[in-house]
Amino acid sequence: MREVAQATGASLGSIYHHFGSKEGLLRSIMTTNFRRVRATLEERLAAVDDPRRAIEVFVENHVGFFTRDLDAMKVMSHELSTLHGPAGEEVRVLRDSYTDRARGFLRRLRPDLGRDELEVATLCFFGMLNWTYRWVHSLPSTTSPAALSRMMATLFLDGFVVRDDDSQ
Repeated sequence: MREVAQATGASLGSIYHHFGSKEGLLRSIMTTNFRRVRATLEERLAAVDDPRRAIEVFVENHVGFFTRDLDAMKVMSHELSTLHGPAGEEVRVLRDSYTDRARGFLRRLRPDLGRDELEVATLCFFGMLNWTYRWVHSLPSTTSPAALSRMMATLFLDGFVVRDDDSQ
């Protein structure tokens, strides 16, 4: 909390007054970011009906949002399970809603998948997205978030190696 106060120029007392505790601060960071990333997603999806395009938009939105704030992505990736009680429930509901939005598009793309296969695909999708902060800094400086998003969406949607039906 002292580091937050120092970094923001606020007094320690005002930080505690506003957030109450470290958990209150974490809750605020997580709920604010889930709401913001979801709001921008819904805005961008307003005219999108195609599930493939929706996944591309989802990736663009997620990568664009979090590459602008890698620290937020790191906090959200690592601290998601540390909140308990009402704060944990509030964050869980927001996370599940966001995850369900992607899962719905994946279901539309692959209605043939069973529940377990769809869950694995959803977890892989978010695994790809949420760990970006760990390696994005090592990309060539010419790789923009938009270019990265296109590459990631294509990799996820089309796979790494395209096989014809006879080789499967």
